[in-house]
Amino acid sequence: MDTCTALRKHTGIIEDEPRQIPVDAGAPFDRGDIILRSADNVDFHFHKLLLSLASSFFSNMFSLPQPSSLGDAAADQTKHGLPIISVTEKSVVLRKLLSFCSPVYDTDVPVLENLDVVMSVLDAADKYDMKRVGIFIVRMITAPRFLEKEPMRVFAIACRYRSEAETLVAARYMLRFAVWEPAYVSELDFISGSDFQRLVKYHASCGQAMTQLTRLWSTYPLPSLDCKFCRKKGVSRLSLKEYQDSVIEALRVRPSVESLLNPEWIDSMVKRAGSCIGCRERVPRTFAEYAKELVFPVMAIILEIRLEIDFR
Repeated sequence: MDTCTALRKHTGIIEDEPRQIPVDAGAPFDRGDIILRSADNVDFHFHKLLLSLASSFFSNMFSLPQPSSLGDAAADQTKHGLPIISVTEKSVVLRKLLSFCSPVYDTDVPVLENLDVVMSVLDAADKYDMKRVGIFIVRMITAPRFLEKEPMRVFAIACRYRSEAETLVAARYMLRFAVWEPAYVSELDFISGSDFQRLVKYHASCGQAMTQLTRLWSTYPLPSLDCKFCRKKGVSRLSLKEYQDSVIEALRVRPSVESLLNPEWIDSMVKRAGSCIGCRERVPRTFAEYAKELVFPVMAIILEIRLEIDFR
């Protein structure tokens, strides 16, 4: 079995399907000693050596016997004298995948626009056994443009690929939400129920640990919800203990200082305190300043909590 025949068998290409006229991908994929043809008929020139270094699958494939002559069948599998390998990936995915196989991918990083693109490239990297490419891509998914928009997907992808650092970053980011708030994402189907249960346990443990803040109120006193005018008028009706307990409860449900910046929570607190109009306008600003200070003890508590996922 020659290289092209073996790869067609692996990728499941159906030779009898009608095909459009192939077009060249253009620079930087206009030089090489082999052509990869995408599912949408775009030809990528590339180097066997680079593919072999990036992929054990291609390395093994290129070690197979090559066609001994250019008969009619072999001629259909060549272009400008170069062998053609048809793959099932579309050109947008193949372009990014091959870019990661380039020697300069770590300095000229290909753009991954969203997590759908990430998953398409990761699936292709898995398929062709490009382990280093997969590791590099997973390290990119904790970028704010991914994490802030879809933290549960980032967690599930990182967990699926057993990337401990990225899984922990995503798990900590998700402390901004109540455990029931993130919606289901399809990537959860690729991790075990045990892994997801440990995420839930981690969230609960971080929330329960927020009670440690009760020892720090003297160091980090809560900002006032009222003023002298409120107290003179006898409007203030929230005790300090109730105030402190409310803050602990908010952090128990969402163990992140961002929960104290939630406008709905702040509004409920000033209403409970019976704050005047001036205080209601002032409190959000003072809480924003207070959160900057509280982030240090809160993070110190969270750093003590272990995410008990086995990454081996």
